[in-house]
Amino acid sequence: MKNTIIRNTYLSVILFSLLIGCSVNKEIQNDQHQTVNSIPPGQCRIVAQVIKIDSSLIGISPTDPCSKANCFAWIIIKKIIRYGSGSSVLNINDTLKTKFAFTLNPASEKNFPRLKENLPGLTEGSLFEANIQLLPNIPETEIKGRLFLVNG
Repeated sequence: MKNTIIRNTYLSVILFSLLIGCSVNKEIQNDQHQTVNSIPPGQCRIVAQVIKIDSSLIGISPTDPCSKANCFAWIIIKKIIRYGSGSSVLNINDTLKTKFAFTLNPASEKNFPRLKENLPGLTEGSLFEANIQLLPNIPETEIKGRLFLVNG
């Protein structure tokens, strides 16, 4: 009788441990899955440094922010945080020509209604963290070569 109680207690503890272990692993897997999915498809989260600002104002129309403020710069990738599905493969120390969706000037919701937080603006040498994505070629513009969009 005493052996049966000990054996049942032992089996109960093992079963309980297995159940707890499985649920913890599931939570960890869910957290990792959410992290990977938090980057939109086609985008990559990076830390980069502005190395050269292109001061030519290239806008599609007079109301385009890029016709009033600097939007284009060369950056160097310092760290790759994570990729979204189907994004371009990038490497640390890659130098990219970029267009900043909210310009390189300080930006707020006042200037850009879809902006969620104020941006301080960037200058040559500034480090920043953002999502980037490869833009399709736009033949009717002055922009030549691969261009990446920096969008927050």
